[in-house]
Amino acid sequence: NAGPKPLRPAPLRGTAKEPGRHLPGPHRWEGGELMTLLRLEFFKGRRRKIPLLCLACLGIQTAWMVVNLLRMEPEELSQGWMQLVYTLLLVDAITLPLTMAALASRTCELEHKENTWKLLETLARPQALYRAKLTWGAILILGMLVVEMALFVCFGLALGFPHEIPWGKLGLTVGNVFLVSLGIYALQLGLSLRFVNQAAPLAVGILGSFAGLFILFFPQWAQRCLPWGYYGVLLQAEMLWDPVTRNVSYAWLHTAPSDYGL
Repeated sequence: NAGPKPLRPAPLRGTAKEPGRHLPGPHRWEGGELMTLLRLEFFKGRRRKIPLLCLACLGIQTAWMVVNLLRMEPEELSQGWMQLVYTLLLVDAITLPLTMAALASRTCELEHKENTWKLLETLARPQALYRAKLTWGAILILGMLVVEMALFVCFGLALGFPHEIPWGKLGLTVGNVFLVSLGIYALQLGLSLRFVNQAAPLAVGILGSFAGLFILFFPQWAQRCLPWGYYGVLLQAEMLWDPVTRNVSYAWLHTAPSDYGL
């Protein structure tokens, strides 16, 4: 008679169950893989001065908008919210593409510099690493846009804009800019993950800043050809030029559901 089969020892906690598998770190047992990786991104972001990058972008946008809004004539204040939304989109289309490229580059720079990708893959799946970096970028982008809009709303009220604040249009502006910026950030994140030398992703960001500005003056079908053109596709206000009186006025635009598609 065959004797009893020898018992196979269970895999130790923190060791791979099968050869070639990832190590189940403590966060996997607790079910908080994404939160753990987000905390790591937060600590790495502080070291790489990523919050300062967002503040620098806000500073440039604020200076640009303040100079523009201070030039408004008293009769233009009645359309101040429309002009603010229109001008803000122009500023975002120029500054945010390069900011997204720099943000994605700084997010991946430490792993490339220290060559720690293989080490990180023993602690988490590559898909989880990508989701964490994408989520971290989304948090930064949304926070930057909310602070930006809050600053300009306060500034508009101080200048004498109508007290009936169009919260719906302002909220749509923040939401639309967030969606477009997040898509550009995802593109730049993929490039920054692919290339060790970050010159190529940053070059794409610089070209995107120029494209984001000039493509606003093209028809909408042309704007849909590039991701940076969607700042203009989802615009909530437009500028109207009267060639007879040579006066400039502004009007609200309505975004159709189809505008959110390719």
